Amino acid sequence: MPLVLVAALVTFQAAGWTPALDYRRTAVLHGEVWRLLTGSFVHLGWEHLARDGLGLFLIWALFPDTLDERTGIELLFASAFAVGAGLLAFSPQIAWYVGISGVLFGYFCAGALGELPQRPVYAGALLLGMIAVIAWTLHAGALPGETHGLGGKVVPQAHLYGAISGAAYGSVRTRLRARRT
Repeated sequence: MPLVLVAALVTFQAAGWTPALDYRRTAVLHGEVWRLLTGSFVHLGWEHLARDGLGLFLIWALFPDTLDERTGIELLFASAFAVGAGLLAFSPQIAWYVGISGVLFGYFCAGALGELPQRPVYAGALLLGMIAVIAWTLHAGALPGETHGLGGKVVPQAHLYGAISGAAYGSVRTRLRARRT
């Protein structure tokens, strides 16, 4: 799953589709609703894409028992839409956004919640770390060095909306699994 997703993101970048797919608040409000979803699939540039791609592989490695292909696909679209819809509904000051990092926070949160019953200390520590990062960036801005070479600003609200979608998905999935056993 991560390899296929990165290949798709590389294709979008190489094709130069960012202007047609980025999240633009005014464009969404004028009917280009696909941008709610597709803004997560394009990037500022190759370095931004490389960082997000490495993050995707790292997250997948952290949660091999939780993130399978079906979960990955469901979360990809759920988190991408949650990021776009969250920006539109709750962050009107953000006019433009690109990058899959919000989805990565959704993967991370769902993966950690999925691991919580079997590995509570490991998963709990990861969740607390993620909460701390989101809280810090919402309050103080990007982490030191985070924007170096990125070509733009970090949008921590996207990370928050992605994490919320991952938490919702992970919570529902955990409850469904518990009912089956």
